[in-house]
Amino acid sequence: MIHFLLSFSFITTFSAIGQITIDQNDFPGADDTAMISISDETTMDLVTTGADAIWDFTDTHIMSQRIDTFYNMSDASFTYQFIFNNIIFEPDYASDYFYNLVGFDLAGTSGAGITIESPQGFVKITNSYVQNVGMGLILNGIEVPIAADTIDTEFELPMNFSDSWTSNSYMYVDLNPAFDGIFIRYQYRSSEVDGWGEITTPFGTFDALRVKSQVAYDDSVYVDFGFGGTWLELPTPDQNEYTWWSSNNKVPIMRIVTQDIAGNETISRVEFKDMERNLASIETSEEFQGSLYPNPTTNSVNFTFEPGVNQVLIYSISGEIVYANNITSTSLNLDVAAWTPGVYMVKLIGNETVSSTKLIVE
Repeated sequence: MIHFLLSFSFITTFSAIGQITIDQNDFPGADDTAMISISDETTMDLVTTGADAIWDFTDTHIMSQRIDTFYNMSDASFTYQFIFNNIIFEPDYASDYFYNLVGFDLAGTSGAGITIESPQGFVKITNSYVQNVGMGLILNGIEVPIAADTIDTEFELPMNFSDSWTSNSYMYVDLNPAFDGIFIRYQYRSSEVDGWGEITTPFGTFDALRVKSQVAYDDSVYVDFGFGGTWLELPTPDQNEYTWWSSNNKVPIMRIVTQDIAGNETISRVEFKDMERNLASIETSEEFQGSLYPNPTTNSVNFTFEPGVNQVLIYSISGEIVYANNITSTSLNLDVAAWTPGVYMVKLIGNETVSSTKLIVE
């Protein structure tokens, strides 16, 4: 009997090893960066889940890469800081960081005469939740902060297997003076931590929790063409988002987004945390948006940046970020005397461009 009890205790303990807990320390903070690989896969295993699951995405094809940056609120424009970095007058919207919204779109707005540029999301994190408190858009050339009237709770923390939550949010946005109109969004989120186990991607193998979030949208815009206004319903598709979270990685190990098309769940985006792959497709500009000298160097290197560059990242040949900084001037002197001799990749990031070149430290 004693032997049986000891064996049962061992099995129980072993089975619990993979059941990690995800808390606020596993999410990004201001000034964090992450390399993300984007795949063009259209068939992925979304069915496998539950307790002690094995998710094998080893052979996921990499189409391109991008660098996600989580900006310090002090780097936001005054227009945005007035709402999202104002702990005294707007404490509910005081954000921990902001980031560029990748793939964001308001379907149908172009037909209403609205152009959207540089969408950014603002995020508040506590030990109890991760909230999307609003966004910023450049509408018809004018910067517009959009605070959520009812805030979207994306994740409740800490996260454990079988946890679930719902979050209904609402935004009412007067588009004036950028546009004579009103935008309204009702969003309905239902999420569940529906699996724990081991996930493998081209980046490695990790203990993980899987979160499935079903998100439905009801968007509409009121436009006045000068002879009386009308409400237009925007055809924003509902989506499912599957994210796998692991300890201390700051972003999902894997993220798959699907949409309901003609009654079928269709994959629209696949991306995962990764290392630098030296893919040509990571670059969206042919010419390096600045200069550096001397190169090669032994002690220091001087940078000059062209207008529009807002961040510099430097990677070792293994893909490790060795330097990251937001650009507030057109020049930079960097001491590299203590760096390991070798070849480094320098990337300059702007609002619409990413360019790179090599730096040699001798």
